[in-house]
Amino acid sequence: MGNAKGYWQTSKLSYQPEIIFQLDTLLHLKNAFKVRSKQSLGKVKDREKAGLRQKCTEVKWTKATERIMCFDDANGALLSVDYPRGENQNSPEISRIEYSAFNVVGGKLVPYEIRALQDGKVIAAVKILKITKITEENPAHFTVPVNAEFWAQCDDLREADPVSRIQPTYPPISRANHEQGRVILYAVLEVDGSLSHLTVIRRATPDLEAAAIEAVRHWHYNPAACGQIPIRMETSIETDFWLQY
Repeated sequence: MGNAKGYWQTSKLSYQPEIIFQLDTLLHLKNAFKVRSKQSLGKVKDREKAGLRQKCTEVKWTKATERIMCFDDANGALLSVDYPRGENQNSPEISRIEYSAFNVVGGKLVPYEIRALQDGKVIAAVKILKITKITEENPAHFTVPVNAEFWAQCDDLREADPVSRIQPTYPPISRANHEQGRVILYAVLEVDGSLSHLTVIRRATPDLEAAAIEAVRHWHYNPAACGQIPIRMETSIETDFWLQY
């Protein structure tokens, strides 16, 4: 349950599962449009797919492309977001998001169908059946759950910015056994820029997991903030172990 300042959350788990981060990526459409301070937009390119004219642009870091967004040339609706595989990395957890079945709601185009794909395979899908105005509010729906934890949010959120990151050391025994993969950790980014509550939410081998945790626990950030006030936030951290042959 939330309001303009944040949300209250209660859970039987001490971490947030990977699927929740994936659903956040899928459903929080406005995050697709965010361009961070150290990112830039590439040139707009025209393309045609399935008879539909599209305009596409890259959101880029200095040395890599984070995502490619394509829009309907006729009405400007976001049709897809592609997340390319990085150099020396495994395939991203979500390699493409597709938006379709648009309807006008409150004067805006809203996608009623959203799909997340990994290497062409659908891994999650959302379908909106109906959107209606609220005619009667139930106060019970807005009661803060017992023992809920508050997480601050704001429209002018300043993203956390890494200050120091130690790259994981590839365990010699893992290298010798040709073990590779991706480890994803749940973490809470504290107001002092440190990470806490490190939990493996995407498993690899025990040695690769231990190497990821050992490196990430030393990472430090400029924390996220609402205005000038630092805030805690939940996050997921990916570390890739990739062997070049």
